Amino acid sequence: MTIRRFPLSSKNKYAALLLSSMLVIYSVVGGKFGRVSAQDTSIQELDVFNQVYAKIKNDYVDQPSMTAAMVGAIRGLLEQVDPYWEYLNAKDVAFYKDFSVEKTPGIGVILTKANGYPTILEAIPGGPGAKAGLKTFDTIEAIDGVPTREMNLVQAYAYLANPSDKPATLTLIGNNRTEPETLKVTREVTKVPPIESKMLQTDIAYIRIPLLVQGKANDAKKQLEDLLKKGATGVILDLRASAGGKDSEGYLLANYFVDSGSLGYLQGQKVPKKLFQADPKAAVTKAPLVVLVDGGTGGAAEIAAAAIKDSKRGTLVGTHTFGTGSHQTLIALDGGAALLLTDAKYYSPSGKDLQTQGVAPDTTVSKNNNRLDLNSAQTLEAPPPSTDPRSEDELQLEKAIQVLKDARTAAKRAA
Repeated sequence: MTIRRFPLSSKNKYAALLLSSMLVIYSVVGGKFGRVSAQDTSIQELDVFNQVYAKIKNDYVDQPSMTAAMVGAIRGLLEQVDPYWEYLNAKDVAFYKDFSVEKTPGIGVILTKANGYPTILEAIPGGPGAKAGLKTFDTIEAIDGVPTREMNLVQAYAYLANPSDKPATLTLIGNNRTEPETLKVTREVTKVPPIESKMLQTDIAYIRIPLLVQGKANDAKKQLEDLLKKGATGVILDLRASAGGKDSEGYLLANYFVDSGSLGYLQGQKVPKKLFQADPKAAVTKAPLVVLVDGGTGGAAEIAAAAIKDSKRGTLVGTHTFGTGSHQTLIALDGGAALLLTDAKYYSPSGKDLQTQGVAPDTTVSKNNNRLDLNSAQTLEAPPPSTDPRSEDELQLEKAIQVLKDARTAAKRAA
């Protein structure tokens, strides 16, 4: 797949975008979302576009080509309202319908967008990307020499998948790089990593969940129950760099620790509010709990973290989660194209918008002490050096153990 580029002068681009924007708004607002009432101000706005269209058609110095400008106008329109929109052509739609992180060849990463570029939210442990050294917030500037700035995420995944028999050559920026770095990564199907579980300091159950795909919450439950039988009196749930997955797995995981009340809800303008309630029968333990989170925590893991925090069932340690709490639907358009549009958002039990706000830790442990703003150019700059030789992961785990010990001591005193 290649991205077509059309050489237009700046004046031609401006005129074409105005004209195509009017056409797109008519199509999306009028065609996809029903009739607009006479009182709606959008009627007046569309009338302005109609006037602009007439002026361009009759008075502009050149006749602008609309082919390339249409895609640009759609992009501009959607970027104003939905950070996770995707406009897909017929080929993109076919790839999207068949795509699965577990089955499609690729480099084993979960992507998001930052500053317009595909950015790695998680390099799946054991996958080719993780083996090559990719990590959270690495920004992909080009794939096999093709610039990614105008790619949507579906296209980025497609480029990372093909050709499957050759390594992908990535140009990386940001994340402590002063210059772009070129890295070759093998393309292959990435196996879902197993859940890591072990006993820390003889009586702390440590559960690390890299990817909450179907069935992983139940796997975590079995390993948690095993550690509790072996004498664990506290739990550390590690959800750092755990992105993607299924929302149902996030709610189920939270339910193992939260035995009553709300776990959160899903709601949109046209999507009725859907509540997710804790099932007392599904709860596993009331032992003191600490949840490790960071900027790579998203999707199902973020849902679980929000439910645990709002229920005051455990303490969150680490850094602010990413914020990927949205539900998208595929809307078919003419000619085989489609629009992937956010139609609902996930909310924490207290009503916080997970996509916009993410989840803040109760105890922040960070070498930078700031939440990364992925829409800021600052994301692409190197962070200030730290004098502490320990990694951030090590510092966070040490703090989690201390917080858990303090919680157990307080519980014993209360009893």
